[in-house]
Amino acid sequence: MTTPTPTPTPAQQAAEEFRDEIRAAFDLLHVEIAELRADLAQMREGLSHASQPAPAPVGTFGEMTIDTIIMSYDDNGKPTYKAQGAPYQKHGVRIWEEVLPLLGVDPATLHPGKNPQTPAIQARVLLGETTNQDTGTKQTGPRKVTGKV
Repeated sequence: MTTPTPTPTPAQQAAEEFRDEIRAAFDLLHVEIAELRADLAQMREGLSHASQPAPAPVGTFGEMTIDTIIMSYDDNGKPTYKAQGAPYQKHGVRIWEEVLPLLGVDPATLHPGKNPQTPAIQARVLLGETTNQDTGTKQTGPRKVTGKV
């Protein structure tokens, strides 16, 4: 024996159609949100790439303001020198001993450690490609101080 299925009332039919419309709208929103997320991820990637400085061609020169010269010794006891100042305040830039007189600095007057330079020295810096020793990646940065600006 089969039981007849009740016929929906007009109000029930309208409610079912409304639920179908809402489901379709949510499905469409879900697709659009997924597309927006993909676009946002692509924009973030583009922005992170754009925020990286363009690599300087090898042999290009830049400038720095030397406010400190750090003297230390290598493994053989030979003095080494590093300049710190804007924009290379954190890691500094290598200075070879023969360049110090070109900067107006007598190597004999420097002592181990930090030697503040007053007034600061405007210097020319050779830029080039280096290899990050921690990550092994190539990057462009200062190679050495070559003289005054």
